[in-house]
Amino acid sequence: MFTRLVWVAFVWFAALLGLAAAMHGSGSSRPPRPRVTTALARSINDAQHVSDFRWRWSATSATSAMREMVVNVEAFRIDEARAIAEAIVEPRRTHYDDILIYVRPVGRGAQLAPRRVEWSRRDGYVLTRYEGH
Repeated sequence: MFTRLVWVAFVWFAALLGLAAAMHGSGSSRPPRPRVTTALARSINDAQHVSDFRWRWSATSATSAMREMVVNVEAFRIDEARAIAEAIVEPRRTHYDDILIYVRPVGRGAQLAPRRVEWSRRDGYVLTRYEGH
């Protein structure tokens, strides 16, 4: 009888630990994605195929005209600006001659971007780091 009681207590304890782990893992420490202001930016974000709980960067606006595009991005790690630019440019490179990507830290959309990546057919990728960032 005592062995059975210990076994039931062990099963309950394991179930509670599993539930606690599931609840802890389901919460996200990341804030929701920044507000997207253009349909083009929304299409860039949709192409990432990541959940809103796992996003690392988010296009907040994008504009294009005459084979040129400008994209504003908020990212958790601005040092990944080149990789972010590649993810944006590669699926679109046949449609554009030049693409500028401005990368800011998450939550600092109104500030000047500390990173800019310019892609052009002629020069490829050129990363610019602005001083103080």
